[in-house]
Amino acid sequence: MKLCWRARVVKLLRILFLLFISFSPYPSQGEESRTPLLEKVITVQFNQESLPAALKRIATLGNFTFSYSSGTIDVDRRVTADFKSKSVREILDYFFAGSLEYKERKKHIILTKAQRASKETNVSGYVVDESTGQRLRNVSVYDPVSMTSAITDEYGYFQMSIPKPPSHEEIKLSVNRLNYSDTTIAVSANKRGLLDIRIKNTTNKLGAAADSVGKKMQRFWIATKRATVSAVNMENINDTLYRDFQFSILPFVGSNGELSGNVINDFSVNLFGGYSLGVQKFEMGGFFNAVRGDLEGVQLAGWLNGVAGKTRGAQIAGLANVNRGYTSGLQIAGLTNFYWDESNAVATGGLVNYMHRDSRGVKIAGLANVTIGTLQGPAIAGLFNFSEDDSYYANLAGLMNFTGGGIDGVQIGGLVNYVNDTIQGTQISLGLNLAPQRMYGAQIGLINYANKIKGSQVGFLNIADSISGVPVGFLSLVNHGYHKIEVSMDEIFYTNLAFRTGVHKFYNIFTAGAKPDTFEENETIWTFGYGLGTAPRLSRKFFLNVDLTANQVVKGNSIEEINLINKLYLGIEFQAARKFAIAIGATLNGQVTDATYEGYPDIFTGYKPNIIYENTYSNDINLKMWWGGKIGLRFL
Repeated sequence: MKLCWRARVVKLLRILFLLFISFSPYPSQGEESRTPLLEKVITVQFNQESLPAALKRIATLGNFTFSYSSGTIDVDRRVTADFKSKSVREILDYFFAGSLEYKERKKHIILTKAQRASKETNVSGYVVDESTGQRLRNVSVYDPVSMTSAITDEYGYFQMSIPKPPSHEEIKLSVNRLNYSDTTIAVSANKRGLLDIRIKNTTNKLGAAADSVGKKMQRFWIATKRATVSAVNMENINDTLYRDFQFSILPFVGSNGELSGNVINDFSVNLFGGYSLGVQKFEMGGFFNAVRGDLEGVQLAGWLNGVAGKTRGAQIAGLANVNRGYTSGLQIAGLTNFYWDESNAVATGGLVNYMHRDSRGVKIAGLANVTIGTLQGPAIAGLFNFSEDDSYYANLAGLMNFTGGGIDGVQIGGLVNYVNDTIQGTQISLGLNLAPQRMYGAQIGLINYANKIKGSQVGFLNIADSISGVPVGFLSLVNHGYHKIEVSMDEIFYTNLAFRTGVHKFYNIFTAGAKPDTFEENETIWTFGYGLGTAPRLSRKFFLNVDLTANQVVKGNSIEEINLINKLYLGIEFQAARKFAIAIGATLNGQVTDATYEGYPDIFTGYKPNIIYENTYSNDINLKMWWGGKIGLRFL
């Protein structure tokens, strides 16, 4: 059992090793030995030898055999030639000048008569370095008229079929490779045999250093056997090709072929999807459109529109519009609009609009608008709006608006509005408004918080460091505002305590009071209440007070029926010292009780005021009114 286990481990290691060398990007010794028969390099000399004998010697040197039928070659032909380090293909081309076709089958090269196509010209040859004579791999060879293209293999060889031009004109082929000069050659429409194309290396030391540092990783796949014709073409070809119209089924499967990534089209129609350098007027794709350059015009896709360059126009996609460069115009997507660079667009996304840089224009999203930069323009979202920097105009969200900078405009959030810096505008929320820095405008919400506000707050709870306007709400806390603790007495309750908070223009009053002459009884009479007031300045030390309060009278520890004493107070506050003031004034009182209830305590035990008005209404509510007064001391 122990030996069996070891044998299995050794077998597994062997399998892993074979897998490793199989996927290695570097050729193994076995791979090097599998050189195509036509690319085998030999050195041979002939002196008046018959053609069959010459072929036999070539086959012996290359370790293969030729296969051909009688009549394929001229058996009486004599050959005199000297070949030094030439490929088998080049030697055969010297013999037959393109009149034969060569096909490899295992250890055989089959020679057949070349078929003469009436509508196409077969072009093949080698591309070599002009200085070194080295055969060059991954060179783009293309016809810019027919959009036919090919790239050289690892032996520098290429072949392609080009539609013949009218009137047997010459075919002009463009030859391009990175770090080599662009070359154009003219080929006869009836050309037969191999082309020998030599191109000049333009790389200098500085360029080589820059390439090795900045672009080596970008070209990794092109430097391996995994490179595609389209990828090599996009890397090699700097010239921009233009077409009025292109049709594709899939990327690189269409009228522009493998050169699709180098072509700017006026009109583009893609059955399933397409890829191009640019679009200038209109593009439509069944599933997707991909543009590696600029888009100008209209782009429609069932699923996805993607543009790597600038976008100027309209994009409509069932799922997403993705833009890498500057974008302006209109974008409509069922799911998301994505902007990596600045945008000045009207965007409607069923789920999310994402802006990675500054954004201008209107953004509407079913879920969220997210801007990693400055947002200039209205943003409307079903859930939330997020802006890392400043925001201008209006933010409307069903749940929350968050602005990392300042805002100049309006924020309306269902629950929360937050602005980290200065606000110049209005915050409206059913929940919480937050402005830790400065605010110029108004906050309207359940809870409002601002550091320094020039404007107003309207909410259940208002919190600010300082405010130049009016905080309107149940409770307003302003650090540099109006705060007073008041101890006072009136004609009924001789001991009252009140807290006033807000600003002089508008403040909240929380009150409580008791009748000292009932403390020794089991049923103490006391009050609690709430009110609002204003204290306009009359002079440096005098303020006018106008208060309206409502206080519930309580007997013992329970509230049995309504027993409200409402007061309208008009008085004077004298600021005697920095944190000490004296207040005195008159009150108009109105007591509201239930006429059907007989258990009310007698509150007029020490003083019975003159009732100036009394009436019981149809709903059994009784109202008594009288004049009174109040005097108090205020602290803070």
